[in-house]
Amino acid sequence: MKILLQRVDTASVSINGVQTAAIQSGYLALVGCREGDRPEDADRLAARTASLRIFEDSEGRMNRSVVDVGGSILAVSQFTLYADTRKGNRPSFVQAGDPQKARVLYERYVANLRSLIGANRVRTGSFGADMSIALVNNGPCTIELVSEVATTPTQSPKPKIPAPRLDFLPVESETDIALVQSLVAEIWPICYGDILERKQIDSMLGWMYAPETIRKESAAGTAYFLIAADETPAGICSFDLKPDEEGGIELHKIYTLPQYWSRGLGSLVLRKVISWAKSTGASFVYLRVNKNNVRAQKAYAAAGFLRKKAVCSPIQDGFFMDDFIYRKEL
Repeated sequence: MKILLQRVDTASVSINGVQTAAIQSGYLALVGCREGDRPEDADRLAARTASLRIFEDSEGRMNRSVVDVGGSILAVSQFTLYADTRKGNRPSFVQAGDPQKARVLYERYVANLRSLIGANRVRTGSFGADMSIALVNNGPCTIELVSEVATTPTQSPKPKIPAPRLDFLPVESETDIALVQSLVAEIWPICYGDILERKQIDSMLGWMYAPETIRKESAAGTAYFLIAADETPAGICSFDLKPDEEGGIELHKIYTLPQYWSRGLGSLVLRKVISWAKSTGASFVYLRVNKNNVRAQKAYAAAGFLRKKAVCSPIQDGFFMDDFIYRKEL
């Protein structure tokens, strides 16, 4: 992973002639990903970006970080940072990472920055879009940060990145529902891409998250929430507000964006739901998880949920939900 930091007085990004993001003093961070990059790269380079001291102090020395000067960061994805120009006149981009994987790493880098310097001080371009960048380079000062993880095992300590600030925002308006649909449309193909056929993913998204479905379930006592991490939409959660006849609260959905999967956001959400369930007097929390979703099963087991039984339910378009029931006593 490679970050090209440009110290700027101002920087902005425009798409189709419309300015979509702008900052004053701080960094324009151009972000490139390559094959073999891992989440550790995004973590370490975000920590380096926040702590690097290349702003001048009162004596004119590079001795202050972007945090120290109260600066902002405009992060823009740029796969051309991994152009190979050693042969011929046309650059080769074979070293550039797979776009889907690169997007997760880029967004993880951005999420880490928001935890480190504040969500209101980080702006972004649009991944993969044709953008116009305007900047006033201060100095000029341009610094390259390159990760080491993809080529050699790192010996540097794991950076201490704060856990994201968590907010549950009730899904109430049509705009909220549209954001829910946008989030799950991004999460599901990555979460279930090697588990379910694409036709089934599209079918389930089409009816499970249709506005009428969300409104109907909400009216029946199933709450829907947008999950915000450091004030940034990061996932969704849905659970019953009241215990059922057996004293259980059903947790219907927890989905977070991939860049948060190894940052503990899902665990934070789960703990909040469990705490709320206890406050209702429920005696247990239960949920369904796909039989082939091993990652989710491990996460629930680590949180104290026990596998109770297998269930297979027919759904529309001739598909089935083939799941395990997990349960945690309160």
